[in-house]
Amino acid sequence: MRPDPDLRRDPVLWLRRVRPRTRLIRMVRRVQRHAPHLLLAAAAAGIAYFLASLAFGPEHAIFAPIAAVVAVGLSAGQRLVRAVEISAGVVLGLVMADVLTRVIGAGTWQLAVAVLLAMSAAVALRASTLMANQAAVAAVFVMVLVPLQDTPPLIRLADAVIGGLVAIGLNAVLAPDPHRVALDTSEQLLDRLAVAYRRLSRALDGRDYPLAERTLADLEQLETSGRDLETAIDATRERITLGRSRTRAAQRRRLRLMEQLAVRAGVMVTSARSTSRAVSTMARHRQHADPALVTALEQLSQALLDLRSWVRGQARMTVIQDQVLRTARMASTILRTGEAAAAEQALAWQVRAACVDILRVLGLSYSAAVAALEDAAGRADRPPT
Repeated sequence: MRPDPDLRRDPVLWLRRVRPRTRLIRMVRRVQRHAPHLLLAAAAAGIAYFLASLAFGPEHAIFAPIAAVVAVGLSAGQRLVRAVEISAGVVLGLVMADVLTRVIGAGTWQLAVAVLLAMSAAVALRASTLMANQAAVAAVFVMVLVPLQDTPPLIRLADAVIGGLVAIGLNAVLAPDPHRVALDTSEQLLDRLAVAYRRLSRALDGRDYPLAERTLADLEQLETSGRDLETAIDATRERITLGRSRTRAAQRRRLRLMEQLAVRAGVMVTSARSTSRAVSTMARHRQHADPALVTALEQLSQALLDLRSWVRGQARMTVIQDQVLRTARMASTILRTGEAAAAEQALAWQVRAACVDILRVLGLSYSAAVAALEDAAGRADRPPT
């Protein structure tokens, strides 16, 4: 089997392997996905500049749009606390740099001292790394721009405060609902996994090696899905804490389902990639596949679609569990006689592992998931008779 290139780490190889039309579609989709955040940052910059211009004049409205764009750009769609931390970091950096320029002036070594002291002040306040970094960025701006302009220090500080307040306000009012972001991320992850298993079923049935390889390459794009989902869940958890008490219980129940998926997201993607490699091996050698394996992969795809409905609260856990156990039983049929090829056996065991992953998402512990699977499809060391 050819070595599996890391397309994510090698952009040149990625550009060669993916067709131009496909690349363009993916780029457009990424822009569409981040469009609310981009529009929010643009609106924050314009509003902050407008307000600062009215207050101090256009020639002094410099730090307001900078602070607004930095705060909104890093916090939009995420936690409100993060927007506050970023804005506070910018203000802290401005204050420290302004004080130092009066005492020691502006220059190369003065810039280094300003960054050190601004970050040290943020760390002393037990702030996050993000706040400390923004304090350092603000200090750099002040040290570089002070020799080039005659804006009074208080106006620079008020500029940054205006920008930070605009960012916090827009993030609280107009930022995308983190619960919706988390739900969309969950659905996209399960949809893409379901599509991958369906394509693997077709590739196995038709001995289509290029299709199996393309599926493996597509699965590389899901490596960060778990982290994205965890970020959205953190934002949702904070929104629930700040929300009304009447709706907290219902929101927490919905959030708990997505949390169970986020914990297993990385393992599920890894299982799908391992399955894709097993299918690629069989397809490359034009090896005949037992129809039971083709059916099992198709059933696994349907189980993931049902899991998506379950995350939305539109499907029952017992229905999905029965579907997963039927899939494991189907894949295990080739293990009963002991006459299956080594590649077929490896694929069957991989399907069983993917079934355990789904059972874990449903809330079963590892021991309970394995016990349920072995009761339905046989033990790992003693296949069903």
